[in-house]
Amino acid sequence: MNRCYNCNQPTVLLFTKIGENQKPYQVYRCTSCGLWQIDPIPSEKELEALYQDQYFKKRTKKGYDNYLSDAVRKSIMNTFEKNLSDLNFYKYEKSLHSKERSMLEVGCAAGYLVEYFQERGWLAQGIDVANEMVEAAKNSGVNAVTGDFLTYEFEHHYDLCTMWATIEHLREPKRFLEKISSLLKPGGRLYLSTCNTGYFARKYKENWRFLNVPEHIWYFNNKNLSSMAKPFGLKPRHCFTYGSGHTTREGASFYFQLKKKLADSLAKYRGMGDMIVSEFEKV
Repeated sequence: MNRCYNCNQPTVLLFTKIGENQKPYQVYRCTSCGLWQIDPIPSEKELEALYQDQYFKKRTKKGYDNYLSDAVRKSIMNTFEKNLSDLNFYKYEKSLHSKERSMLEVGCAAGYLVEYFQERGWLAQGIDVANEMVEAAKNSGVNAVTGDFLTYEFEHHYDLCTMWATIEHLREPKRFLEKISSLLKPGGRLYLSTCNTGYFARKYKENWRFLNVPEHIWYFNNKNLSSMAKPFGLKPRHCFTYGSGHTTREGASFYFQLKKKLADSLAKYRGMGDMIVSEFEKV
């Protein structure tokens, strides 16, 4: 792995990380754009197998236990709504005068955000490879499909596409960005979130909470996200970070909750959070 997937410049080895499957993965950083990438990259078959059955039910201490639980749903929606507010989404929504505002979520899981948009009157759709999650979404009345985004034939063009904590899982993120761009209306927006190789990634290295291999293949920052999206007519509009490295714990003490709240606020204010949220416009 001596060349960067994003800009084809040389890479350097940072460290080796043992995955949940007990296999070693080397983590490289691009000397130019700063993209982190793992080697070897799992096959499509290996990745698809990861997101079935127990992935959304029984996670490590770095993740959630039951994605379909009320507690997890509440936490996810709380983050979604904060992100949408910080992206000035509600102002953008008002600017869309068409009666049929449309959105697509790539990697929708159980479709919580798709349902949120449906309830706001949007023509909303989600797609994911995790069949059990999509079935749960459908049972809740969410418009979602199981399928490969790159080969699926969509019937609409969209005012908004979203990828929340998805791009880091993809073997070929450039192809996803290219197709998303082709599905967006002129002036349409892409919102995406992913783990950010900022202060906390550099501090904790192989112990960083988001260094989950092999499911997380790529680790971004604002510079390489923007340069990866630019060739596909996706112009960066806004970007912010959040998260201090303190993972939410069920039944956490008052002291931990206070420490997390203060650290999260400081990380967001200083732009050093370990999650990044970016907005792009189709030009």
